[in-house]
Amino acid sequence: MSQQLVGRIRLAVAAVALVLSVGCTLDPQPIIIHEDTPLSVWLKFDPSADAGHSHPAAISSDQIAAILRGIGLQPRDHIAGFGLFAKKSGAPAFLSAEVAVLAPFLSQAFAKASPKDMVTFYLLSRNADQGDLVTSGGLFLRNRHLYVILANAHSSKYSVQYENAAPVDTRDQPLLPLARYRFSTVFTPQEAWIPNKQVRGKDGYRRYFDETKLIVVDLDRLPETTDADRQGDPRNTCRIWRCSFGWNVW
Repeated sequence: MSQQLVGRIRLAVAAVALVLSVGCTLDPQPIIIHEDTPLSVWLKFDPSADAGHSHPAAISSDQIAAILRGIGLQPRDHIAGFGLFAKKSGAPAFLSAEVAVLAPFLSQAFAKASPKDMVTFYLLSRNADQGDLVTSGGLFLRNRHLYVILANAHSSKYSVQYENAAPVDTRDQPLLPLARYRFSTVFTPQEAWIPNKQVRGKDGYRRYFDETKLIVVDLDRLPETTDADRQGDPRNTCRIWRCSFGWNVW
């Protein structure tokens, strides 16, 4: 190989490396709302925000808590609303203690978010039998429609999804599922749940790679929060970082 050709190859490689390095610096760093071992709440740049989300937004902790409590999980072999014996509510996606810890930080995040930001969360809980379990996802608001992407729900870090022998750390990728096809999401009350087909193609809607993990909620149709709602179900209460009983692991 001639010296001239070698020089051209090196120049081309250097140019590609420069483009990649510049491209990697274009996305702004996430804004940290809360950060500790069990919980991260970040504002992350959303490249699919298009014209922009309806941020900043005043969404109360009670409203966020009602939405988190309303999200249910069904095994992937059920199709929400079609199975003859399928439960419309599903198993709770969040424990009462998780809702109590997470909701205030998500409310703060919406108050500080820009139209180009997505509110993201990564919640780590510990189970005596399954070890560390991950619940993570993202949220954004379009007008009065809140979009919730639940990528993981008490998902094991040792999921066989990617055939990893070691646990996978996805804290900086909260929308990456550890077990992609294990569950689908449902929501109650149903009158506040907007079917994806009704908003698909509208401004702000982008097809999540797995729409069964996307919930769209009409904030104006959420019922008033009661004291009983705030207390939650005591059977689902535990300390976030040291739960000792078993969940369904999704």
